Amino acid sequence: MKHTTRQNMESLRRLFRDTSGAEIAEAAVILPLLFMLLFGIMWFARAFNIYTTVNHAAREAAQAEAANNCATCGNAFRPSADIQTNVVNPILNASHVNPSQVQNPIVQRDVILNPGSPLIEYGTVVSFDYPYNFRLNGLTCCPLALSPITTGIIINAKGQARQED
Repeated sequence: MKHTTRQNMESLRRLFRDTSGAEIAEAAVILPLLFMLLFGIMWFARAFNIYTTVNHAAREAAQAEAANNCATCGNAFRPSADIQTNVVNPILNASHVNPSQVQNPIVQRDVILNPGSPLIEYGTVVSFDYPYNFRLNGLTCCPLALSPITTGIIINAKGQARQED
């Protein structure tokens, strides 16, 4: 009887010392964490890319609106739809951002850019919003229980430019 107990103890010791399946168990724990980290980096990198793209589009739209467009016609302002179609949309398309999702486009002309300064400068301010949902190719980042994250964020873009004389 003593002999079988000793054999059982030795086999248990060998089992605990044996590491043949440890790599698989470690990989099963680490790989999901690694993939979550990589997907998080991709989601936030795309959000930052869209943020810089829409702000670039707003700055370019403000510059296009502030520039004199026609010396023979009295330097009339361009229509807001023209700014959207010919300036903002091509920039967004070039970065694979959907221009039809632009919300609340506002073009303000003759805005005082430096209030309180003795030398007043007038300019143009262009602003709009762009919604971003944390999705990559239809894959959502979070479960539905985390509704503030799954509903996405609104990226606010604003650009201003001084009017040229």
